[in-house]
Amino acid sequence: MEYIKQEELKVTCIAEAEDFVFFGITMDDLLDRTEGARRFLQKVKELAGQSQGVEWTNVAYTLQISVLSNNRVSLTFSETIADYIASLKHSAVLADKDTIGPLEEFIRSLEKESEEKARQLVARFEKNVRETK
Repeated sequence: MEYIKQEELKVTCIAEAEDFVFFGITMDDLLDRTEGARRFLQKVKELAGQSQGVEWTNVAYTLQISVLSNNRVSLTFSETIADYIASLKHSAVLADKDTIGPLEEFIRSLEKESEEKARQLVARFEKNVRETK
């Protein structure tokens, strides 16, 4: 695997077909979000942090998966507020009428705040989401 640090809290990993074999998963596992794929992603995120000197905060976590040529996959692990906001905006497209208003308000709040204050808001939001599940 090749790791590329994009920002302080953002690392891209290029995984080869051999990496999937080593971890005992397939591309379908990744796309179907199987338990093996979840373990794979957790391990790759951990290795990405270790290899690039990133201390993950586990707040505002996003993952972008891109299929590349030659059976390779790009996995971008990010905890930046900008990527989190972009992810929320993508989710807003699918939100129902009861959710869209509060979600858009939350996005506007994050966009107005500093990185640290926005991170605090996201941490509180994520905690509330976990508690309501």
